[in-house]
Amino acid sequence: MAILAKLRNEFSFIRGNILVNTVTLAIILVTAAIPYTYYPKYIEELGGNPYIVGVIGFASYATLALVQIPGGYLADKHGRRQLIVIMTFSVSITYFLFAVAPNWQFFMIASILQNLFLVYQPALQALVADSTPPEKRGLGFSIINLLHYISVPSPIIAGVIAVQFGLLPGMRIAYLIVTAAFLAVAILRVRFKETLTKTVEGNPLTEAIKNFPKSITESVKALKTESHSMLFLFGSFAIYHFAWFMCSLNLIFYATDIVNIKDFEWAALMTWFSIVNILSALPCGKIVDRFGRKKPLMMAWFLFIPGLIGFVYGNIVITSISLLFLGVALILANTAYPALMADFVARDKRGKIIGSTNFFFNILSSLGQLAGGFMYQYLSPALPFLLSAILFVPCFILTLLRVQEPTSREV
Repeated sequence: MAILAKLRNEFSFIRGNILVNTVTLAIILVTAAIPYTYYPKYIEELGGNPYIVGVIGFASYATLALVQIPGGYLADKHGRRQLIVIMTFSVSITYFLFAVAPNWQFFMIASILQNLFLVYQPALQALVADSTPPEKRGLGFSIINLLHYISVPSPIIAGVIAVQFGLLPGMRIAYLIVTAAFLAVAILRVRFKETLTKTVEGNPLTEAIKNFPKSITESVKALKTESHSMLFLFGSFAIYHFAWFMCSLNLIFYATDIVNIKDFEWAALMTWFSIVNILSALPCGKIVDRFGRKKPLMMAWFLFIPGLIGFVYGNIVITSISLLFLGVALILANTAYPALMADFVARDKRGKIIGSTNFFFNILSSLGQLAGGFMYQYLSPALPFLLSAILFVPCFILTLLRVQEPTSREV
């Protein structure tokens, strides 16, 4: 009974907005992981190649970057809930377009449209930060990271569908599954409660267009007022975005083309990757809450280096060990950073700061995918991974020397 009481107290913050976000995010991630398993191969089936995968990634993330600042501005001015609900319904349409795409060009247009609709991202991130107690942020964000990897059966499901129906028809079925899931999520997100007590009435879409220049000015101004530690934290995470996205979508190409891992074996490795992240998520969250945010973030930057190098020079066994390192690194980084960011940033500026930092993160993610696709296709398949490993060294040094945790945490 004492153990149950302790667990209830530990996870008592999972109610209201946090509960709705947890359930809806779980639905999205379990279903979206099915087509993601073979996404680069799907683009090949539609007439693309690794460089085209990078081009689509560049166009998608550049678009996502453009909507982050107005998204953050709208989240702080008009509130979080309305924007999240409307745009979640809109995103479901784009997954149907993915399912019926006749070629990679059509797919890219649909992907650009989807990322325009993801203007709600800063609002959702701000709503989660607003709804999580400061002393539970490490655990809270680790649960979100855990949800990103609860899709243990999804890669196997993708493999079974691909074997049963063929890769191209199977991927179309997978995207239709995600379409239905997003419609269900949009309905559930109607239950979100607004976290801002003072908001301005208005249509968020027309406001986004009308106030685009103002939103950029105010968001950049808000970022400039942050502490030096917050700015260096932002700098290290910006490098991470470029480095990781330079190689992440090339993992399946390198594993199947260079290491000669079979398609279904890759699905099994992705299942192992999900298991690693599930098992490490909650312990990593407790570490971030108990020992601070900085040390786990430094450990993350360190683990990326052997993980990426091992992936390049390994066999299927070493690849599985590399995915262990990469999985733990991703969990640590994506738990420690948002927790530390929320510690630094006041609630009334959180939407703008998230929007402005996400703008730069997504620009660098788009450039990373473009550069990684070009290097893989035209220079050397190993180059994106090795260069990425090198870039995590300045991430480590910046965090070590220039990031200091605040003495008191913002609520």
